[in-house]
Parts: sequence; C-alpha cells; structure tokens
Amino acid sequence: MRITSLKLSVLALVLVAFAIVPTASADTVTNYDLFVGTTQVATAAVSVGSTCGTGNICVTITGVGGNNVRTGGVTVGLSGSNLSGLSLTNPSWAGTIGTTNCPGALLGGSASLCFNTTGQGANGTPNQITFVLTGATNQTITGIGIHVAGPACGNSPTCFTSSSTPVTPPTVPEPGTLGLLGTGLVGIAGLVRRRLIS
Repeated sequence: MRITSLKLSVLALVLVAFAIVPTASADTVTNYDLFVGTTQVATAAVSVGSTCGTGNICVTITGVGGNNVRTGGVTVGLSGSNLSGLSLTNPSWAGTIGTTNCPGALLGGSASLCFNTTGQGANGTPNQITFVLTGATNQTITGIGIHVAGPACGNSPTCFTSSSTPVTPPTVPEPGTLGLLGTGLVGIAGLVRRRLIS
C-alpha cells in the first residue's frame, strides 16, 4: 500500500512538472518599432518558422497613434544584406506588387529593397498590412520602413519612416527548464529506488 501511494505521488509530481514547462514556439519572431523622426508610427512583427514555411518570412505591420500604411506607390522598404532574392507574396491589400526604387527618406536612405503597389485598391491606408517574403531568412533583414499616412506627417499628406529599431523579445529559458525537470526526475527516481530497496 505504501509503495502504491509513493508511485502515485511520483506520477502526480511528474504530471505537474510537465504542465508548468513552457511550450517552445515553432517560430522565431523579431519586432521592429517604426518611426518618423522621434514619433513611433507603427510596429512590425517578422516571423520565421513553420507558419511561413522554410525560407519564408511572415511580416505584419500595424500602425499606431492614428498613423496608417499607405498602399499606393512605395509601400514598404527593407534594409539588410542579400535582399535581391526576396519576393513579396500573399499581400493583404489589393493591387499589383512590384519592386521599385527606394526614396531617400525611407529608412534614412538605407533601404535597399522596396515594393510598390499599383492598380485596384492601391491608394488605401489600412491600419495593418501583412505579407510573406520568400527566399530569405530572418537574419537577412535589419530594418523595415513604410509609406505613412497620418498625423506624424504634419502638413504633408504622406511621409516615409526614417528608421526602424529591432526590439528583442524576452528569451524563454526552455533548455534550462527542461534541464531542471530532468534533474528533478532523476532525483525522484533515486528516492523511489532507495525506498523500494529498504
């Protein structure tokens, strides 16, 4: 009876331990804060992993402070290395998407790949846009800029983001947690073995 009770206690402890271990995310997400001067106008979430497929990057840009993304002409620009192989697919806004020359005001002149929008629905100002970049990894992109419409532009109807700063999300101590769990289970197993022998 005592042995059965001990086994049930150990089993319950193991189940509780597994329940509190955080689930590892399949995707790596990097966040960017986009600015016009010193005014933040948008955030961009860049996701790499199972959601987008191998070699793809999912991007979601959301306007803040009443500022929106203008989807006419130059819509989004990227800075980084080896960007020439990037293609933009599955945009959440209407119109034809193509590459274009980057305006000097976008990302402070550091944008090296820009996408423009033409055609039906191209002159909208959605609060949020999403798209997928194919043929790249997360490490390729170092900055994101957008064509802005909103109060940050002052007297101008539209303007461009001058900078974007990566915001590193807090790391989840997954390996350390699993290590502690494993050490605890080994200790419990030793305790059970000692009780059974005695």
